[in-house]
Amino acid sequence: SILGTAGSSFVISSTATLRSKTLLSASTAQESQPSSSSSIGGSPEFLNFVTLPRHESNEETNEILIKMEKIVQELYNDSHEASIGGTNSSRSVNKAVDPAIDEDEDDESGKVYSNSYVDLGKVDTVGFDYDYTLVTYNDELLELIYDMALKRLVKDFQYPEEMLESGMKFDPQFSVRGLAVDRENGWICHLSYTHKVALAYEGRQKVSRERLMKEYSGKRALTPSERKSRLKPLNDLFSMAECCLMADVVQFFNDKSIPFCPRNAVVDILGAIGATHISGDFHRLVAEQPQKYFEPRPHLKEVLQKLKESGKRLIFVSNSPFWYVDAGMKYVIGEQWRDMWDACIVSAGKPRFYTESTRPFREVNKKTGKLKFKRVERIDPGEVYSAGCLKELTKCLDWFSAVPTQNQNEAQFTEDSGGGRGSPQVL
Repeated sequence: SILGTAGSSFVISSTATLRSKTLLSASTAQESQPSSSSSIGGSPEFLNFVTLPRHESNEETNEILIKMEKIVQELYNDSHEASIGGTNSSRSVNKAVDPAIDEDEDDESGKVYSNSYVDLGKVDTVGFDYDYTLVTYNDELLELIYDMALKRLVKDFQYPEEMLESGMKFDPQFSVRGLAVDRENGWICHLSYTHKVALAYEGRQKVSRERLMKEYSGKRALTPSERKSRLKPLNDLFSMAECCLMADVVQFFNDKSIPFCPRNAVVDILGAIGATHISGDFHRLVAEQPQKYFEPRPHLKEVLQKLKESGKRLIFVSNSPFWYVDAGMKYVIGEQWRDMWDACIVSAGKPRFYTESTRPFREVNKKTGKLKFKRVERIDPGEVYSAGCLKELTKCLDWFSAVPTQNQNEAQFTEDSGGGRGSPQVL
């Protein structure tokens, strides 16, 4: 996504719920003789606690506050029932929020849960990436990248040909996002939230704690400068093939007792993975057979249409070339996929798209895929552009032009708090 924004009222409500639940649990634990009353909010102290202040003029806010009080009351009631051995109804809080909830419904499939709240009513611009956002790949693509990079290691970097016959292949159960490769020793590392190396693998073998302590100065911790110089993050899903290949190559050398320099191996493997991406070889195969490598996205077109119909401005920004995204988007949405976007940007060169401020846009010829040479001063819907930067995008889209709001309440909100495209709220 381009930028992020969070709703205000629901975040406050969610925080208050958790805080209230914590305080109520603590107070319940301190009571030596809990009340057997099943009434909601029985004590005067509790009633004072959950009586929230009211807004003087905004009835919508007051409705949220009333709901909040009901939720806290339900939590209080449940905690008392649990403390006296009663049944704690897990659905009571949900019932307070939405009385239409079926108490007998146990099927959790098809539901969506979130750990943060975004009020899309206050968001007027939504940006989408292509890879692993609009389209999601299956494991066959990672297997393809792994195999291509392995062959490139043997062909271009003169690695042993026996590697091609050793049965090495991508293992989707081995790697996950969020790991890092130590450039010094070739280990696959998992860092804790305190930036300590909590776990490491040399090849497919777990590194002992003793070796971890010895390697990382007895504390398993790295300074910020050490993390920057030694560790290569594996953040995206494409990195899972990279992680698996790194471990398998190291394991091959260890099994065959082949002496090697881990630093050189890391450089070679990263180079082979990078060359595989740059060459466009796997892009061409995916463009030819999207049905083989894409996960089904049956509701994507409907979601985009609803966002568009609700007045959102949709922006497409991808690092991939036009011919590649064009083939994929035609498959998942249809021939007229470009008509859904207010701005369509390919070969964006992120993160430079965000960090640089003077990169100009180039228009792409939709028939040939070649770049035009004319100056781009305006972004038109349905057209395709290359490179550029976020600052130029705001200029070419007339980003800060005012637009009419959908209702009077929203108009009041945008005037008071800076919403609307006059001061864009972007997701």
